[in-house]
Amino acid sequence: MMTLGVAGHDREIDAHRDALQGCRDIQLVHQADCAAVLDQKIDGLVLLHVEDKSHWIGVALAAGLHVMATHPVQVPIHSKVCVLSLGRHTHFCSALAARQGIAHYSLELSFDSALFDPIDREMICSQAALDTCDLLLSAWGAVDVLCSRMRNFFHLGRMEDVSVALLRMRNGVEGSVALFDFPAVAPALRIRAYAQPEMVDTSWPWVWEADDLAAYYRNFVAFIQGRAQPLLGLEQVAESYRLLEWMRMSARRDTILNRKQIK
Repeated sequence: MMTLGVAGHDREIDAHRDALQGCRDIQLVHQADCAAVLDQKIDGLVLLHVEDKSHWIGVALAAGLHVMATHPVQVPIHSKVCVLSLGRHTHFCSALAARQGIAHYSLELSFDSALFDPIDREMICSQAALDTCDLLLSAWGAVDVLCSRMRNFFHLGRMEDVSVALLRMRNGVEGSVALFDFPAVAPALRIRAYAQPEMVDTSWPWVWEADDLAAYYRNFVAFIQGRAQPLLGLEQVAESYRLLEWMRMSARRDTILNRKQIK
């Protein structure tokens, strides 16, 4: 039996417990905060929506524990850290991988950061954006050129609530990504992909599928035991962070930026 400590928002913990009902070799220990979780006898730590995530990752690593955490995490990432991303190894990727010859795509993610109150809004928005970057890069590969705009309409502060980017990929495919932090909306992802002679237009709730979440936990256990590498590789994670910064830089400068202009 592998015992994993998990810290996060209550609405997340319930979903994770439900997903692991069929994993009899994994036991979750949940406490009110990270410090209380780390006081337990655990084999690994799972961090979801928590404040000071980078700090607690450091504390866990210093204690000799492996960590699985959702975005955002500190980059570069330690070799004992796995990233848990909704945008990778899900039915979204499977549906896209089955489509050949796509010439243009559109991803549109709507969510409400207030659902995870009182967690810092910047963390919620960054996670949504990075998960989307994971999906984008997994489906279509590296980006070559992009142009983005970001604006605030519904929330005060420096964190954007509307982000739109036009992208050209290295393989020649072109597309767009739109992220909307709208009040009182259920998280949902819409994908439109154009490939002659057909067009794909489909939407899903932006929530975990139990099988996908269980696969991440099984992989994390195997990673702790030295039998597997993380589902989301460190190079893939770094590329998603680079892409998000690229989008924000383009919006700040109000200009088109190609890959060579990004360090």
